[in-house]
Amino acid sequence: MATVEEFESLDEEVKELILNYRFKRATTYEPCTLKNFKECLIGLSEEFGLLNINYIFNPHLDITEGTLDSKALVNLINSVWTLLHTYKNVSQKVENLEEQNHILEHNNKQLNGLVGRLKEKINSEKNESKACVASAQRISDHSDEMLHKLTDARAKLLQVTKQKDANERKLNNEITRLKLQNEKLTDRLQNKDLHSHPSRTSQAVCKTLKSEQEDYIKHLKRIISKLENNNQMLVSEVLKLKEELIVSGDDH
Repeated sequence: MATVEEFESLDEEVKELILNYRFKRATTYEPCTLKNFKECLIGLSEEFGLLNINYIFNPHLDITEGTLDSKALVNLINSVWTLLHTYKNVSQKVENLEEQNHILEHNNKQLNGLVGRLKEKINSEKNESKACVASAQRISDHSDEMLHKLTDARAKLLQVTKQKDANERKLNNEITRLKLQNEKLTDRLQNKDLHSHPSRTSQAVCKTLKSEQEDYIKHLKRIISKLENNNQMLVSEVLKLKEELIVSGDDH
């Protein structure tokens, strides 16, 4: 190994190369010539060290009369072969990585396309969901409105039904009363025919009573017809309300 005195006697450039090697700092590349081959070998030794390739060059031990020793040359050749082998491995790894990168880029494009379609689908589903919520709200509002109408229709139906029943009872009572009155008038006429002597006066009275009876019967018939018409109108109204209730129930 070189002594301190030998190190101090070296050129400044050689000292710099050795110091750079010690601290593993890369040296600036310069073309190799017969004048600077020592410096180049020192630089190679430093670069090999940075690449973890075992090559040490000592210009005082490996150079004899300006010529590189055989052992030093063999070490240099082995180091170059190691560097070449490392370079091939690294190149192969780079090719593999580039191929993997190409595949990954292709897959990434496919994934981006899939993500884009998924986003569109999500946005579409969001819009559909908003539309469903709005439709549900409209249905709810319509249901409330229909429920209110149904309640009113049921109340009206109940009222009309009660009125119809009352009119029917009134009509039946009126018919019964009119029948009794008609029977009483008939009995009076029959009694007059049996107990009175036929005369012009009695015949006139009978004609008058019959005429009054006929007029009264016509009057009763008109009243009954009117009540029947009113009852028919009520029945029609009830049927109409029932139909509305059925339709409202189906829609609800």
